[in-house]
Amino acid sequence: MNDWSARDIQKWEYVPLGPLTSKNFATTISPWVVTPMALEPFRCETSAARQGDGGFDDLPGSCGDPVPLEYLRDPNYGSYDVNLSVSLRPSASPGKHTQICQSNLKNMYWSSTQQLVHHSVTGCLMNPGDLLASGTISGKEQHSFGSMLELSWKGSRDVVLDGGEVRKFLKDGDAVIMRGWCKKDSCDRVGFGECSARVLPANPFPYDYHDCVRLDSNQKTDQRFTKFKLHGSIKSSFTRQVCIALSVKGISYETEHENSSAKEVLVDDAMKNPMYHMPSLEFLDRRQAVEITQSLPIIEFLEASFPDQGGRLFPVEPLTLVKVKEVAAILNSPVHPFGGAEEYFEKEAMKKRLSLVEDILSQYHSPLHDNVVGSFAFGLFGPTLADVCIVPQLQDARVLGIELEKICPLNQRLLEN
Repeated sequence: MNDWSARDIQKWEYVPLGPLTSKNFATTISPWVVTPMALEPFRCETSAARQGDGGFDDLPGSCGDPVPLEYLRDPNYGSYDVNLSVSLRPSASPGKHTQICQSNLKNMYWSSTQQLVHHSVTGCLMNPGDLLASGTISGKEQHSFGSMLELSWKGSRDVVLDGGEVRKFLKDGDAVIMRGWCKKDSCDRVGFGECSARVLPANPFPYDYHDCVRLDSNQKTDQRFTKFKLHGSIKSSFTRQVCIALSVKGISYETEHENSSAKEVLVDDAMKNPMYHMPSLEFLDRRQAVEITQSLPIIEFLEASFPDQGGRLFPVEPLTLVKVKEVAAILNSPVHPFGGAEEYFEKEAMKKRLSLVEDILSQYHSPLHDNVVGSFAFGLFGPTLADVCIVPQLQDARVLGIELEKICPLNQRLLEN
C-alpha cells in the first residue's frame, strides 16, 4: 500500500504533531488479498529478533529496549519474510524504471497483530474489511529506506535514476511502483501484485467558466499539436463542452464566432464545413492543418493527446468509465423537432435526458455504492466527461425555464458546485 504524502504539508505538521492531513488525500493499494495462512511458511524473526528485556544495555545480550506493556506482549512475536521493492518511472522515460528501494517486512519492529491490538485497545472498533497500513518500512541501509524523504535525506541527497535523471522528491508525471513477494526453495512464490500510480499535475478546482476561453496564450502544449482554434457559438452547449474540456486539460486556444448565434456560425462556416457540424477544432499536427468536428470526438482526441496534462476526463475504473460515457451519450443524443413545435419538443426532450442522467447519478451515489455526492458527477477529485456534458445542458435547461430542483436535484447541485 502506498499512502501518499503531501511533502510541504507534512514538513509543517509532522513535528510535533505527526503526519495527518498530509497523508489523507490519496491511497493506492495492490489488487491481491493475501491471507496469513498463505504467509505462514514464510514466518521469520523481525530484524530486532526480540522485544524489550528491561532496557538495561549493560546486561549480557540485552537489546536495550523497554518491556512492552502487557497488552502488547506477543508470545508468538515475529514477522514474515516479505521482500519489498519500490521503483520510479519518470514521465520523460515511460519505458524505463529504476529501483530506488529494497526492503523487507521483517524490518518492522511492531508486528501487525500488535498494531491492531494497540489501535483498538481504547475502544476504537475494527470491522472485517477495514484497512490498516504498517507505516513506512525502512531498514538500516540507505538502499532500504522506505520513503523519498529518507532516501534523499530531507532533500540533501540526490536519488539518481537510470538514464541520469535526478530526484530529491517526486515530480509531475512520475510513476511509483511498489511490489511485494515471498519466495524460498521449499515453497511456491506468493505475490501481492503491483501497487502503482502516477503523480498528475495539480489543477485548480472548480474551474471558472469565464477562464475557459481566455487561457494564457504562452501556456505550453504538446509539441506535436499546436495552434488550436475553436469554431462555434458559445450559445451552443456542444461548443461549451469543448471549452470546458480545453480548460480542464489546460490547453490555450483561440476562438471564432464566440458570441454569434449557432445559425450565424453555421452559415459563415458553410464553405469549409459543408455538413454544418458544430463545433469544430482546428490545429496543426506539426505543420499540417487538421480539423475535427463534433464535441465528443474532439474531447476524446484531447484526452488521448494530452494524457498527462490537466485533469483526467475519462476515469480508469471500467464501470465508472462506462457510466461516464453513458451520461455523455444521453446528453448528446440528437433532438428531432416536429413542425413549429421546436421549443416545446426541445424542452421535453431535455427534461427526459436530465431525468435519465439523474437516475444514473442517484444509483451511483446510493448508500449501497458508498459514493459521496461532491462537486463532480463521478468521483471527488475533478470533472470527467460527464461533468463536461452536464453543466452546459443544465445552463440551457434554466434558460428554457425547466425546474431543475424537481426533475434533477443531483444535477442541480453539480451546477451550483
